Formats: sequence, structure tokens, C-alpha cells
Amino acid sequence: SQANLREAVSIRLAILDDNVQGFISAADIDRRERYASIKLLLSDVSSVAAALGGAEEERLNGIVAALESLIAPLQGGERGERRQQLEAKLQAQLEALHKEMAGEGDAEACGSCYGAAPDGSCCNTCDDVRAAYRKKRWGMPPMSSIPQCAREERRRAVSHDGGEGCNLYGTLEVARVTGTLTLAPVSLVHAPKSLLALALPTSRQQAAEPGRFNVTHQIKKLSFGRDFPGQQSPLDGAWTHSPGGAAVARYFLKVVPTTYEFLSGEALHSSQYSTTQHFKELGPDSALTPSVQFTFELTPLRVSKREERGGSLLVFLTRSAAVIGGLFTVAGIVDSAWYHSSRHLIKMRQGKAA
Repeated sequence: SQANLREAVSIRLAILDDNVQGFISAADIDRRERYASIKLLLSDVSSVAAALGGAEEERLNGIVAALESLIAPLQGGERGERRQQLEAKLQAQLEALHKEMAGEGDAEACGSCYGAAPDGSCCNTCDDVRAAYRKKRWGMPPMSSIPQCAREERRRAVSHDGGEGCNLYGTLEVARVTGTLTLAPVSLVHAPKSLLALALPTSRQQAAEPGRFNVTHQIKKLSFGRDFPGQQSPLDGAWTHSPGGAAVARYFLKVVPTTYEFLSGEALHSSQYSTTQHFKELGPDSALTPSVQFTFELTPLRVSKREERGGSLLVFLTRSAAVIGGLFTVAGIVDSAWYHSSRHLIKMRQGKAA
């Protein structure tokens, strides 16, 4: 069809482009894909930097811009010593970015006291700057404007939020009707003199707030009912990346009730499912809440699976006898053909000799 022809042409053009840019071997193509992955992850860092704002945003964006300037020639197919130099610079910039995110960047051997202490004095910590300002009886400027204080604040945030994320596990009873399981950031809304103190999705968010909720996730295991031999769960091990951070990831599940009967006669009632996925990135002005949603629908059909033995001992002996008899029959046919062929050749030779 026309679609298949177009796809074939696009594949060949991509291969041609790789050869032109120098990505010929499998290792080169793998390297190019790693560069593309790094560039994609840098967009996540830019999203986080936009949410932080201020001086931190400027510093992070500067490092991201330097990284992107190094990745561009690498994606263009640089080879040899030039590529090694660019990769070394890229590694150094990545380490600088990591230190910046961890609050370890911009450390100086002798930090400035910003005129609050005599020349030659060092203020390497935020407490040193405070002490110098108190001694001078100056008003303390905003902490975010002092690099030592900003650096320590980032370090505290990293130690407090280290490994930040959610690891959800457990079981949930659902009715045999269509429903949706939603995982989303929420805030608690309390009504002091009412029984309606419920946990509701955040109704009011600031313009930059949705970008802080990155819905990148991995589903280790998702099943309906108990496991049984041969069960397949399409979402086990599924990984979804959200380049822009805030997004809505929806999974539509068709759940099929399944009965599995063991050899002992015990029946296990469980379910299988098939899935389709929809992913939508959210902009800063979106009214939707970032979330991961599982919409499930039970089908009216039921699948039955049953374990069965291959047969009884008598059946096994009968089949074995049939196989052995077949082998003897084939061996007899081969032996007879060999015997008659040999006799015929002997007679032909004797006739020629006479």
C-alpha cells in the first residue's frame, strides 16, 4: 500500500542520513540514541528550572544551554579525537549540573562578605554572612540573593527530598462495573463543623505549579484477581516518560473474567485484560490536574482454561507401541529396498561380465 511504501522510503532516508552524518555502525547508532535521550532529559531540567524561577533558573538554564551546545555537534556525527573531547566536556558539564541541583555548586575557597567585613575576610557559609552583617549592624538582604544561603537551602532541600517520588502498592476492591482509578496530587480540604471533610483534588493552582508534578512513571505490576499459570498482564514493566513534566496519562483496560481449573479440580476465578494508552501533555495554563488514570471496563464474556493430562498409562503404552511399531516398519522397508537394490546391481554386473 501507499502507507507501507512511504514508511519504507522514510526508513531508507533515515539510514541514509545516519550514513551521511557518520552514524554507520550499531555502536554509533546507539551513541546517537543516548545523545537524544540526554537532550530529552534536559527538557525536564528546563521545566523544573522554570518552576524554581529567579537566580536558580538562570544558573540551571545556563548549564542546560552549555550541555545542548555540546550535544548538537555530537548528534551531527563528530568522530575521533574531537568526539572524545566533546564527550569529556559533556561529562564535566553533567557533573556540574548534578552539583548545582544538589546545592554543591558555586563553592568558593574564600566567599565574599559583601562589604560587611574587612578586606581579606572570608564568609563561606550563610552563618558567616549573618554574623558579619550583625557585627556591622546592617539589615540582612533576602536569603535568595546571597549565594552561600541559596546553596545551603538547596542542599537542605535535596537532603529532605532525596529520592522524592511515590511508590504505590497494595490491593483495591472494585465493583463489577466500569470505573476509573486516578492517581493525582491532592490537597486536604477540611470543613471544621461539617462531616464533609474530604480529600479533594487541588482546585486552585498557581500558573507555574502544574509543571512541578512530573507524571513519569513505571508500572511494575498491575493485575485483576489472583495470578494463574500463563497469565499475561500487558502493563507489567511498562514505563512512560513525560518530557514536559505535567501531563495526563490514561490507560483504558478491557477486563475479561477468567476461570482457571487445575488438575485437582480446584477452580480459580481471576481476570485478564488488554489495554490502550492515551497521553496528553499539559501547558502552564491548563485547567486539568496532572494525573495517571486507569479506566477499566468488564466485558460480559468469560474465558475458561483447564489443565488436562496427556492421557492415562494405557494411552501412553499404546502410543509408545505405535511409535516402536512404526520404527520397525520403516526399518523393514529400508532394509528391503536396500536388499533388492543390491541384488539388482549384482545381476547387472554379472550380465556385463558374461
